[in-house]
Amino acid sequence: MKVGVFGSSHGIKGLIKVFTEGETLNALKAPTTCTVQDPLGKTANIEIESIRPNGNHFLVKIKGFDTPETVVKYRGFSLLWKKEDLPKPNEGEIYTEDLIGLTIISKETKASHGYRVTQVIDNPAHPILECKPIQGEGETVLIPFLNQFVGDWDLEHRTIECIEWEQWFAL
Repeated sequence: MKVGVFGSSHGIKGLIKVFTEGETLNALKAPTTCTVQDPLGKTANIEIESIRPNGNHFLVKIKGFDTPETVVKYRGFSLLWKKEDLPKPNEGEIYTEDLIGLTIISKETKASHGYRVTQVIDNPAHPILECKPIQGEGETVLIPFLNQFVGDWDLEHRTIECIEWEQWFAL
């Protein structure tokens, strides 16, 4: 499961920034081995020597990478972590990966709209749900993952509520 994305190097000792949503990385205890994935999907294992919060991101020290010039190779890579090793989400929280595959239903009527969440797009302001028809052709619908647009989700029944669904086709 993707828990962060590597950004630019930081300082002269080979630290690299990791940007993430939520506080998942606070539970990561170094030293540890993690998996990274390049933008093309190729994975590799790295050993993280240290990790610490720094403003809106974390600073990570990767074993064997001691200068800004060497660590920059990981810029744009995703940091992956096994789901079973992640801390359990708090009440009312969810890992965005768990939203993929949920069927969109009306908050008002609970009826299915015939769409399913196919991707959760990272966005600086908030995640965006990409929704596509379950069957056949149709428009892709993008819905901001905000309380004013999205209601409750039910992982057991694999559904997520959309508020005023029709407005997404009027835009």
